[in-house]
Amino acid sequence: MSRLPRIISRFTGAAGRFSELAGQILEDRLELLALELREAKIRLIQAWLLACMGMVFSMVGLLLVVLAGVYILPPEWKIYGLLAAAAASLLAGVFLFIAVSRHLGQKPLAFDQSLAELKKDMKCFSIRK
Repeated sequence: MSRLPRIISRFTGAAGRFSELAGQILEDRLELLALELREAKIRLIQAWLLACMGMVFSMVGLLLVVLAGVYILPPEWKIYGLLAAAAASLLAGVFLFIAVSRHLGQKPLAFDQSLAELKKDMKCFSIRK
């Protein structure tokens, strides 16, 4: 009968250590998730700022080029000047949007590291081999 309490105390000790370990792992994963969420938020704000700046500069460029073209050109060339100005500002806008898409495409997926760590944890604690 004296062995039963020792077995129970070992079992409860192991369960306590396991729950402490599981709590620490969960805390680490939540900290990593919070960090990745912060990084995703920063990337989103950067992308919005780039897109807004691209729109503003495209519109200002379009306006200035059109005004300069209309002012400088002789009356028979004004339509060609307007078309060239429109094409130039559209190209500038397209290039800026390409820069935004490249900026977004180069970054890893949000929570990519958290998912990788969770997969490692699942593999480590899995009873199937």
